[in-house]
Amino acid sequence: MSQFILNVKDESKLEMLLNYLNSLNYISVEKLNNDAVIIGEEEKNIMRTRKKNATTENFKNWDDMKDSFKVD
Repeated sequence: MSQFILNVKDESKLEMLLNYLNSLNYISVEKLNNDAVIIGEEEKNIMRTRKKNATTENFKNWDDMKDSFKVD
């Protein structure tokens, strides 16, 4: 089984897309709310290891960093 997360920019097309996907008998559609985050066990283990091994040198002050990101 494969899972995908789709981001639909044009909300007016969403209903048509969902109707099409639901018409396919080999696909199930589950709409997640914005708070739902799906993280696999492998990724969780990586993050746990990073957290366990983290030192203060691994972190930067958010106020110093936030303006360095380029957002389109």
